[in-house]
Amino acid sequence: MAESTPFELSRIYANGWSAGRKCGADDQAEIDALADSLNPHQATVERERWSCGFKEAVARGISTPARPAHRKSRAVSG
Repeated sequence: MAESTPFELSRIYANGWSAGRKCGADDQAEIDALADSLNPHQATVERERWSCGFKEAVARGISTPARPAHRKSRAVSG
């Protein structure tokens, strides 16, 4: 199998991040198990990159409080 390009690896990370944003787990063992079971990649480098994105998104979701309603972006009608 050909080695992934940096761009492909960035997309793999982003896909992991997207999946991680949907994860509601807050227990590290559960997060690790989900990252392993949901990861669609076979090659080690791609699996690591996807897992990294997934776990960083989950960690960010746990540590980042929700934005106040008045600070949320609003759609511009026009």
